Amino acid sequence: MTLEQSIDLAELQADMAFEDYLAAFDEDAHPETLDSLETEALIARNRYDDLRNQGLGH
Repeated sequence: MTLEQSIDLAELQADMAFEDYLAAFDEDAHPETLDSLETEALIARNRYDDLRNQGLGH
C-alpha cells in the first residue's frame, strides 16, 4: 500500500469513527459509550493527521 493509499484509508476510518460517535450521540447513548467512541474518533483523526504530515514531508 502506498503512503497516499494509507492516508486515504486513515481519512476514511477517521470519518467513519466520527460518524459513529455522532450517531451514538443522536441516539442518546450511554456516556461511557460516547466516551469510548469519542476516543476512537480522536485516535483515528490523529492517525490521519500523522500520515498526512508524513506525506507533506515527502
